[in-house]
Amino acid sequence: MWEGFLAGLQMAMQAQVLIAVFIGVAIGMAFGTTPGLDATSGTALLVPATYAYSTEVALGALLGLYTAATYAGSITAISIGVPGTPASAATVLDGFALTQKGKLRRALSISIVTSVIGGLVGTAALMFLTFPLAAFALNFGPPEYFALGVLGVTIIASLVDRIVLGGFVLALFGLLITTVGIDPFTGSPRFTFGNVNFFEGIPYIPALVGLFAVSEAISLIGARSETRSPPSRLSLWCFNLPKAAFYKIMRVTMIGSIVGSVLGTLPAIGAAAANWIGYNEARRFSRDGDNFGKGSEEGLAAAESSNNSTVSASLIPLLAFGIPGSATAAVLLGAMMLHGVTPGPTIFSEQLDLVYLIFIALGLSNLLMLAFGVVGVGLWVRLVQMPPVFIAVTILTLSVIGSYSIRSNVFDVYLAMCFGVFGYLARRCGLSPVPIVLAIVLGALIEENLRRSLIMSSNGIAIFINRPVALVVLSVAVLTSLVPLKRLVRPLPRKQTDQSAAKGDER
Repeated sequence: MWEGFLAGLQMAMQAQVLIAVFIGVAIGMAFGTTPGLDATSGTALLVPATYAYSTEVALGALLGLYTAATYAGSITAISIGVPGTPASAATVLDGFALTQKGKLRRALSISIVTSVIGGLVGTAALMFLTFPLAAFALNFGPPEYFALGVLGVTIIASLVDRIVLGGFVLALFGLLITTVGIDPFTGSPRFTFGNVNFFEGIPYIPALVGLFAVSEAISLIGARSETRSPPSRLSLWCFNLPKAAFYKIMRVTMIGSIVGSVLGTLPAIGAAAANWIGYNEARRFSRDGDNFGKGSEEGLAAAESSNNSTVSASLIPLLAFGIPGSATAAVLLGAMMLHGVTPGPTIFSEQLDLVYLIFIALGLSNLLMLAFGVVGVGLWVRLVQMPPVFIAVTILTLSVIGSYSIRSNVFDVYLAMCFGVFGYLARRCGLSPVPIVLAIVLGALIEENLRRSLIMSSNGIAIFINRPVALVVLSVAVLTSLVPLKRLVRPLPRKQTDQSAAKGDER
């Protein structure tokens, strides 16, 4: 283990890796601060740019972006009252209220400090939990991996609101996309329609770029070009957090960090949900819970520590089982596969130095994020005033370059644009494109392990019943898939029922 740590440390201390983490944090700060962009779209855009570099350089840049973008959404939420990312929605409640009270510097200082603490707590959870979980997962075979893949897709699909079963339809569409190309067992082409561009399947990088980045750019073009200025200009150094205020918020910060770390280990929860849940749990245990939502420093600390602790924690299921814990982790999974790295229990025996590199890169990202948040926060606040059209054009340009760069094929650019239009239409219908992305990333794992399981079994699907772990995981997946059906059988409100009964009596 120590040999792996020293090898990972040596890898992380390379100049190009340190520069990559620095650049990733800087890009993440810009993406998180810009309204409408988030860690997922930023990571999807950066993946093609890292293709030409080594695995450690690519991971350093992507992890830096993921960490910083999750925090930077709070800058927008605090300064103008608009969440920079979905993970900063609860931050608006107390962060912007503090700004309206003339405490913008104090709010920004609390945000960066508690975000770093939450990030480090999540990284500690990642370090201590992944090894025992990976050791347990070494006993898994094809049936268990098939069950885990199905569970990951099912959980994400069940969380889609607005349209009942809409998430499952999108997930099924994503799984169908993965069947295009050469059959991995027989070597015969499937659903290629004679087009050689489909022989390698639908590349997931253009799909990721289209569904997240291009669709977001289209949304920004259609949005109103309203600009809201911060209430006051800030210098590059505006840190203001006395020791007394720091000690006061430490209790709720630790509560938020622990809650976020626990939620981050669960697939599909993500920073957006943890932001609210951590905030509510801290309010429950706070001695000043009644002041939450009215400019409470403790409320701001709880919200920011909870969402940032999920960043590292969401990599626990990714590294241990190969199942991403969030949408951004799904993009990271695609990036790792692009560089020939397969997350899962085998990575701990075959590439232990890379695992420690991830741990160290996350710690470095949080420390660099602290420097960016303390010294240059005034610069990031000014990014809030950028026109949406300028942001959209920049994203589209980067999307075209990124989609083309992987295979130097114009066809991939067309794919990215088509996925972008589809993702935009899905968003307009209130549906998230995340189930499609996760299905595309996990589709090969699900299909190959299903077919291997059936080849192993002499009794067909009985192998999934005879394997206890697979049976339990598939049972959880089935129960999860039944959750959206509750909306179909939800009883009418009492008032509406009474009115219906009254109409029946009148007749």
